[in-house]
Amino acid sequence: MAITAKHRARLQLRADTRLDPTSALAIVKAATGTVKGGGASLLTSGIMNIGAQVHINGETASRLQLSITSGKRLIRLCTFSAEVVSEGGRTQLRVGGLETYRTNQAHFFYVIPAGPKAIAGMDPYKRFLDAIRQVVQQQDPSAQVSVDTPEV
Repeated sequence: MAITAKHRARLQLRADTRLDPTSALAIVKAATGTVKGGGASLLTSGIMNIGAQVHINGETASRLQLSITSGKRLIRLCTFSAEVVSEGGRTQLRVGGLETYRTNQAHFFYVIPAGPKAIAGMDPYKRFLDAIRQVVQQQDPSAQVSVDTPEV
């Protein structure tokens, strides 16, 4: 069974940490400046996605609204959010699950081969989640961090 784009879009980071909520969101904010480029074809143009970047679109005390866009923010590739919840001295951080995303599919002589569509911006999204995972684990070695697709 092929994994669909819809299934892959549910990929998210979940962390249970002793960091306070403000620090956890600060890690996410800092990671937005570190991940650039995707190396994959942008939509169907064949243009390399070297300018893809993570941006903060909105912010509250417990939530960031984020997007990955093409270079110079011309095309929004995907949107997602980061949320923190504090309870019992622990902070739960959740980043992702793509809320909106663009897909493309390879063409071979005007024939679309069988297989799942590619999500534009997925490579920088995965690197973004991994960058957050690394920093959370550095700042709180006891943190339980997972980057995966949750079961429904």
